[in-house]
Amino acid sequence: MPQLNIKTARVVIYTTLRCPHCQHLKRWLKRNKVPFLDFNVGKPGKIQKKFFEIGGQSVPLIVIGEQQFVGFNPNLIKRILQQEGLI
Repeated sequence: MPQLNIKTARVVIYTTLRCPHCQHLKRWLKRNKVPFLDFNVGKPGKIQKKFFEIGGQSVPLIVIGEQQFVGFNPNLIKRILQQEGLI
């Protein structure tokens, strides 16, 4: 399997370590075998700056293809993943 990076990843999530919804999201993605990149925005730095640049205000922020949304909603995530041909 090719290595995912920010330019090739189809699913990118921005999370924090203390966010329970973020942890549920990661477990759900792993259980459904969806490859994803996870960026921790809990500490100041380049990742947090990128998060704010793309309009991030709360976590989990999920980017699938060109779609971006906040929150762990399994039905919505599944529908978008299906639309993108990822599951």
